[in-house]
Amino acid sequence: MKKESWFDFNQIIYMVGLIVIGTLGRYILVSLKMQPFPNFEIIMLVTFIAAIFLKPTIAIFVPLLSMIFSDLLIGNSVYVGSQMNKIVLFTYSGFALIALSSIFNRDRFKEGLMEIKVKNIGIAAGLGVGFVLIYDVWTNFGWWYLIYPHNLSSLAVVFYTGLPFMIYHMLSGLVTFIAVALPIVSYISKKSNIELPIKIKNIQKFPVIVITLFLILLSLY
Repeated sequence: MKKESWFDFNQIIYMVGLIVIGTLGRYILVSLKMQPFPNFEIIMLVTFIAAIFLKPTIAIFVPLLSMIFSDLLIGNSVYVGSQMNKIVLFTYSGFALIALSSIFNRDRFKEGLMEIKVKNIGIAAGLGVGFVLIYDVWTNFGWWYLIYPHNLSSLAVVFYTGLPFMIYHMLSGLVTFIAVALPIVSYISKKSNIELPIKIKNIQKFPVIVITLFLILLSLY
């Protein structure tokens, strides 16, 4: 097996490409109102692809930089201290959680999407819906934590009022993971040398854990 170098130029190129796709894709969908339904998911898609095929220490920056750059282009408030603006920390840490989950399960996820067949379509759908649930539960909790009274009734209200959005979001995850993630993972796994060796060292996962925990703690600060 070829020894990995500390600096992998190809990996950096792939990272930049995914960041550009995520940034411009989200900007176009949101700013030009081209979304087929609210919050059509593209950041989650590039997050997953990066986690599956890039080094963990590189992959974690794909969703974070895609969100920051697209927020700046769209004109959204990036964190400046107010409670309302702090919700962006929950969105960023939400995508970091998706990246972390994908990195720790990358071999299993990759194996489950290596061929386009009925079983793997179900796996792709499950991943799309499951990731959305993780993200939406965390960000809904963020809205409650930041601006609502800290009691169970207000928490229930937040999740109840967010149900329509969550349903649309899950539909988005289902569509993008079946129509885009599955074909991409299947093609790259069979036809390309982009992917890393099957096993990655645990030490490579540690910075991702640290960054994710830091964002979570910063969100709750």
